[in-house]
Amino acid sequence: MRSVLSMVLTGERIYLRPFEESDAEILYKLIIRNKSFWGETEPDWQEGYYTFEGQLQNIRYFQTGMGQGQFFTFGIFTKREHNLIGIINLYEVKRGPFQSGVIGYCLDKNFNGKGLGTESLRLILPFAFITLELNRLSAEVMPRNYPSIRVLEKAGFQKEGFRRDNIMIKGAWESHLQFALLKKDWA
Repeated sequence: MRSVLSMVLTGERIYLRPFEESDAEILYKLIIRNKSFWGETEPDWQEGYYTFEGQLQNIRYFQTGMGQGQFFTFGIFTKREHNLIGIINLYEVKRGPFQSGVIGYCLDKNFNGKGLGTESLRLILPFAFITLELNRLSAEVMPRNYPSIRVLEKAGFQKEGFRRDNIMIKGAWESHLQFALLKKDWA
């Protein structure tokens, strides 16, 4: 899995690549710029998360996880300006009889609604299904997060269920819709 750390997945308007330690500053700025926007759908993070040092630690954690094949975190960059505009994760990778993983993503508030979330998801699917040979990908989304639901649907994910009181966000339990995409439905 060591070669995955140098992998670049290229699309029409964006590319995905693993984070490097030199990205800590731009990752920190992305996180700060979107703190309240992303805070509507993400769990509360410790204050250390919102620091340069916290993001440098995250990048090192990402690199370790990717090197071990446990999870895969990519920055979403614009092709033209090479600006970091989001993050996409493939995590909870299970091997053996499962061959599955969970997808998560977030885009800078200024880049929502432009089809870039869908493009990033479509870029990571061949990596998940062909390179990693996974059979199933799942994703969870809050029922009121219509843009994210649309991203999943456009990429072929199907709604499978509802998870009540799934995660605490802003001090309240939030339910999620469960979506999934099978390799046989993608190919």
